[in-house]
Amino acid sequence: MNVTLLTSEASFKDMENFAALAALTCHANTGKPYVAHEVLGRIIKAGHESVLEHINLTYSVKGISRALLQELARHRHISLSVESTRHTLKKQLENEQWIESLADKLLSFQRDLLYYLENLAKIPDYSNDKLKYYLPEFWPTNLILTSNIRELRHIIKLRTAPAALKEFQDLAHALFDAVPDGFKYLLEDCVYKGKNENDLR
Repeated sequence: MNVTLLTSEASFKDMENFAALAALTCHANTGKPYVAHEVLGRIIKAGHESVLEHINLTYSVKGISRALLQELARHRHISLSVESTRHTLKKQLENEQWIESLADKLLSFQRDLLYYLENLAKIPDYSNDKLKYYLPEFWPTNLILTSNIRELRHIIKLRTAPAALKEFQDLAHALFDAVPDGFKYLLEDCVYKGKNENDLR
């Protein structure tokens, strides 16, 4: 799995200021000097997280399973643009190195499925739309993910906990890790760090 934050640090800083201004507007404190991270730190402690929706992050996520994609899609306040099997499946199936690396991850009964998929790709009139119904859940995919900080806090809080799918735990940690250090304060209290499911940092 590879996760890259596409939002620039300058854009992040602008959105941080917008969110702080939104928080000050809610409390009729506009016009006074402020430090954005201090305002947002107080807002997070107070639980007034709606202003964090003014901060949006966009990530490139590569190599996650379709099983994880299904879990990710349950978070309604994110935007996903997912690599289309309609346009990429046959190309992937024709790449012998890609097939071999995938085959190494399979159990013996799944190797038979892979052989079947390889042969399906050679049938000229068999479309990707038909082939995708044979894809196993571990089939890798790539996507672009956009989330506001409020939803990202929710995702990280739920999906870094031990009860979450291991692959989702890895993704949630990678999403957090990709955030520049100066902005991690917006998320760090949500990252699971304890021995009990309710323990956070």
